[in-house]
Amino acid sequence: MKMRVIIALLCAALLGGCCSQCRQKQKNAKPLTGTTWHLVQLEGQDVQLPSDTFNLVLAEDGSLSGVAACNRLLGQYTTTPKLGISFGQVGTTMMLCPENGELETRFVQLLGGITHYDIDFDTLVLLQDGVIKALLRAEN
Repeated sequence: MKMRVIIALLCAALLGGCCSQCRQKQKNAKPLTGTTWHLVQLEGQDVQLPSDTFNLVLAEDGSLSGVAACNRLLGQYTTTPKLGISFGQVGTTMMLCPENGELETRFVQLLGGITHYDIDFDTLVLLQDGVIKALLRAEN
């Protein structure tokens, strides 16, 4: 009987520790909206980009704005209570980007397939059906 009580207490302590870690992660996480998110990884490949490119800002009203390689981004998004997110048609200006133009096209197309997100402190994780497609880091 004592062994069952000890096991139950250990399980409760472990679960309590996990829950407090989850709460701490949520408490320290950057907000989805109003944060400038900078692309650092696309489809599993790290990208090193100037800080004034490949930025995304999601507003509370469901609009998004930003800049990719050299074009401005405009669009809409919606979220669900269970960390679901979908991006509507994302429009861009039409400048020819001599650097990272292909990456810009891939990034904009990728947004259309995103189904979920998570925020791990200062990193926005964009997923498509459970697969990580992009990582964006919060600007300071």
